[in-house]
Amino acid sequence: MNELVYSPLCLSDVVATSRQKDVGVAIINVGASTTSLTVYEEGELLHSAVIPIGSDHITSDIAIGLRTSLEIADTLKRQYVNAASQHVNKFQDIDLQAFGAPQSEIVSLRFVSDIAQARVEEIFERVEQELKKIDRSGMLPAGALLTGGGVKLEGVPEVAKQVLRLPAVVAQVQVPPTALEDILQDPAFSTALGLVRWGYETERLGQDNGKYQ
Repeated sequence: MNELVYSPLCLSDVVATSRQKDVGVAIINVGASTTSLTVYEEGELLHSAVIPIGSDHITSDIAIGLRTSLEIADTLKRQYVNAASQHVNKFQDIDLQAFGAPQSEIVSLRFVSDIAQARVEEIFERVEQELKKIDRSGMLPAGALLTGGGVKLEGVPEVAKQVLRLPAVVAQVQVPPTALEDILQDPAFSTALGLVRWGYETERLGQDNGKYQ
């Protein structure tokens, strides 16, 4: 079976409940190079968009700002950066040499977090522009469900709340209890799980209709 499917639609089936889709919800998937948005209301897809900015852009911004490698920038982003930079001690410094820089270079973690926050704010400002197009700015009762590897950056939900003026949480995948639950709840795997579920349901329905007999 070979078919094409719009992956954000599959994603919505595993991170949003039918109740959330009924009252109004935005599902925001921050990937490596893009951010996708789907908006549901009354159980139906109301709007969809893909924004050409993702978590790799945060890494690039840090690398440029510190004049360091992408590898060092990515390690800093994953382990130390907070997108809500006001929560980072302005006097907390780190030596880039500890992460592979050729020589000692002390940088402020608040400065690094400021760089990340600027890009994260831009992502959600672009989402806000899309919500304004459909007159749903600040008007989705179920708020924003955040998923994708990019939302693992500390502070992202707080920035989303401030920019979108909506409740914003990292989405929990709607799956039965399993030994792999810790892995499946990783936001980075949400889209893959949605595609697997879509494929399974499509094939099952086809078999029930006698398609594969």
